[in-house]
Amino acid sequence: MGDGIDRRALLGGAGAGAIMALLRDSYAASLPPAGGPGRAGGEPGRPPAALDAASTRAFAANQTVTALVPGRLYRVGCVVRAERLSWLPADLPGGFEPLNAYVLTDETNCVFVEPGMPILLPALKSAIDTLVGGRRVWVNFTRNEADCIGNLGYVLGSCPQPTLLFGGAGGILEWINDPAVSMLEVRDFLGRIPIVDARNDTAREVGALRMRWMDAGYKQMLITQWAFEETTGCLFTSDAMGYRHLAAVDAPPVVESVRQLPSVDAVAAEIARRMNWMREAEYPEVIERFQRIFREHDVRMVAPIHGCVLRGREVVAAHVKLVSKALRAASRIADAERLRYA
Repeated sequence: MGDGIDRRALLGGAGAGAIMALLRDSYAASLPPAGGPGRAGGEPGRPPAALDAASTRAFAANQTVTALVPGRLYRVGCVVRAERLSWLPADLPGGFEPLNAYVLTDETNCVFVEPGMPILLPALKSAIDTLVGGRRVWVNFTRNEADCIGNLGYVLGSCPQPTLLFGGAGGILEWINDPAVSMLEVRDFLGRIPIVDARNDTAREVGALRMRWMDAGYKQMLITQWAFEETTGCLFTSDAMGYRHLAAVDAPPVVESVRQLPSVDAVAAEIARRMNWMREAEYPEVIERFQRIFREHDVRMVAPIHGCVLRGREVVAAHVKLVSKALRAASRIADAERLRYA
């Protein structure tokens, strides 16, 4: 993958497993050996890994573990160049996209919410090293896609006695035979890993953590969940609500101000690109369900799998209003596929 090699041509004929292994072993930088979260007093996350921010060939930079709520909630992730991403419009303002996984902790439990993409594995390994310790490990995810569960096999195979919080979000066996984890094999999964029900409209206490699951406010894949953790006020929104991007590779991936909100049209274009059934459609019940989630829960933070984390009630409220308008605007976008064959 050195200079002069066309990645698009190289990856075009590769299978999913080969691409995942390639991403795992590519330019994803390792974290430095400095101390990280999970220490007494809730130290801040590790500094960004060293990687040339100006490189147009780097797959990922800033592999970090960041305390969102010290001692309770951490963002685990990296930053990639936005033009490589299929879910974003080609003319997206801002050149970089955070890719995220999350870890919730209390004194005795560690819950991985969205194990995330293979490209952020260096940060995930650091989270396992610094946060798990003697805690019991749980794993939860919102949808059956590689951006949510690309590292599922690694977490299940690397952590001691993990339990899967499973909400029925599609078949998962194709994702858990991780080539880096020899002890975990697909044929043994159902007999080795305990599975605990996490269906929509159910709740569960995991130690001091209070989890609740619900149907996604809006979605592309039919079986997509959102998850809410009450003590942090964090809503995990899968592939939705990540519409704040980064202008610089080293910019903070957490938004705490309502300034410089993206435009309604820009967000509508992103929604329609990712959720193409919305173009030229009417869906008032979807918008109502989306708004009802925020009326019924005290959401103080929004945690998408890609895009910036939104932190603070004011920031969340502003984005809910923005997305509500964008959902209506998305229905007025022309369906390019229909026009092509009209």
